[in-house]
Amino acid sequence: MLREHRKKFRPQLISSESRCRRLIEEAINQFSLNLQDLTILTEAATGYYILTPMIAALAGAKRVYALTRDSVYGTAEEVRVISANLAHKWRIDKRIVILFSRQDDRIREADIVTNLGFIRPIDAPFLSRLKPTAVIPLMFETWEYRRADLDLAECRRLCISVLGTNEHHHKLRIFEYVGLLAVKLLLDIEIEIFRSNIIVIGSGELCREVVTTLLAAKAHVNLLFSGRKGSLTSLKAHRAFRDADAAVIVEHNSHRPLIGKNGEIGAEELFALNPHLAITHICGSVDREALESVGFRCHPSKFAPPGFMSVRTDYIGPKPLIALQTAGLKVGEELARARGRGLSSQEAEWYVLKKTSLAQAFRPRSCTKGPKR
Repeated sequence: MLREHRKKFRPQLISSESRCRRLIEEAINQFSLNLQDLTILTEAATGYYILTPMIAALAGAKRVYALTRDSVYGTAEEVRVISANLAHKWRIDKRIVILFSRQDDRIREADIVTNLGFIRPIDAPFLSRLKPTAVIPLMFETWEYRRADLDLAECRRLCISVLGTNEHHHKLRIFEYVGLLAVKLLLDIEIEIFRSNIIVIGSGELCREVVTTLLAAKAHVNLLFSGRKGSLTSLKAHRAFRDADAAVIVEHNSHRPLIGKNGEIGAEELFALNPHLAITHICGSVDREALESVGFRCHPSKFAPPGFMSVRTDYIGPKPLIALQTAGLKVGEELARARGRGLSSQEAEWYVLKKTSLAQAFRPRSCTKGPKR
């Protein structure tokens, strides 16, 4: 997903550390997260993702191993320094250890392994180095699972418990933040929203959230349902494009090319309809280079490939990220406690699914050709 030509950024410091600390403490209390006597393996990353190991440590984890590496957003050493400074300020530095290698032997100590960016890919060689009772909370819903990130078949073969996190839980409601992503993107490029003509191109729940939020802000919204072929080339679509101030692309269900080369509508054709159109992107298959080449204003600075989001909920602030990471760790805690009581990996999943609606299952669930753990 990262391209060599991308500009190097200095890692961002989080704003309002005191508010982040308060939000973390509130989330820990809300989800009754207690990681006492448990060892966590997670990532140390940039932006608000620097908070994940802090959440685990503040929830009482015996040890938090936070794996980091160089990225376009900062070097591993820069992330280590920022993490160490914040952990020291919050008096949890003795609980957090930064790791720089996936080959580090201390990985085997982890009771809970989070499926986050710098931990991935959690492939067969990596899984073979985990302790027999390690568990993996996905930290997101199971429908978002990607085989390249986690070898689920190997987890099943080794009988490693894996569950997702229910982002629709009444204490989370993460999807409702997606509409605010659209609001922030539009305001960033000086589209006022109120009484503006805005096209939403997409389908599914994320699209519905965007439409609902923009309508609540009293925008004039035209939905072009990208789940149906021809929706961008119809007479209705052409009229909508001509009158629009901006378009929001939010298609997370299909990888079918929408705009640009090989897309349903070409960049030049769209420019001929409305050269003043501003284009914002949350997700979906759109050729940004083609759009820029004809003169469109595009935001954000990079469009993610199909199946990924150009901006995530932390783009609007730390609260949704803190809540989701805390809930994911809670799913991990429940799995780890169940395994610690001697339940098999499958029994642990069933127990946790019955105990809390925060947890979300894969279907089907089977454990084959491996040791009973």
